Amino acid sequence: MIVTAPLALLAALALAADPAAVGPRPDPLADLMAALGRLTARTPVAARFTVRFENTTGEGKDAVKVAGEVSGEVGESAAGLEVHWGQAVLAQARGEERRHAVNPEETTPTRDGLAQVQAIDLANRLDAAASLRDELSRATLLEVKEDQHDGAPARLLVLKLSPVLSARERRYLKDLDAAGRIWLGADGLPLAAEARVLAKGRIFLIISFETEVRQSWRFTRIGDRLVSLRHEDERRWGGAGEAGGRKSAVALELLPAAATPPAAP
Repeated sequence: MIVTAPLALLAALALAADPAAVGPRPDPLADLMAALGRLTARTPVAARFTVRFENTTGEGKDAVKVAGEVSGEVGESAAGLEVHWGQAVLAQARGEERRHAVNPEETTPTRDGLAQVQAIDLANRLDAAASLRDELSRATLLEVKEDQHDGAPARLLVLKLSPVLSARERRYLKDLDAAGRIWLGADGLPLAAEARVLAKGRIFLIISFETEVRQSWRFTRIGDRLVSLRHEDERRWGGAGEAGGRKSAVALELLPAAATPPAAP
């Protein structure tokens, strides 16, 4: 006896057999890239930034640590990027330079802090969408799941990252593990992100080295900008009998003029 299946059932089976028939599957990473691309960063923004750092050379009782903290103000508008350092910070850095010239053992944390703050780095923090899109263009989506961030519902994207390496770095690198996570809010834009990169290699067949980098970000939207309010970076390395590390944290506090920006177009 031949049983004829209802037409509706046949249609359902056909769709199941041919996923393309129901249209393209959702691509959360592509959606995020598109959302970031719509943030054109034309809204004026101003913030006070604080940079804290600690550099370590060596290990144990022989370790040498240099730490410091500097603060300034940064703003970006149609006129361009402006960075302002207070007179007190400049006076402190100049005083450290004079003392160091007399006694090379004198540390210069404020001067070193000023040297580590680069204009392009501050610009990328005020326009985090552009720099984030560059990184995500080389990423592969591994998993999407519902999660929470700061007690609120969020969508979590788990990623495999592909850091850019020079030909020399690729020649010496034997193992690279790079992973990232991004939490998205209800508007589909990043709330926070984390990344971890572990690299191992060998130079001249006898010198082994290992480097680990851990980073975290917190974001907020200001008009048509994605701003990185906080960025923490921790690095450690070892090889050829030497070891060291670096910790840094950059925090931005939006100034009142930027607290109520015009709405994004």
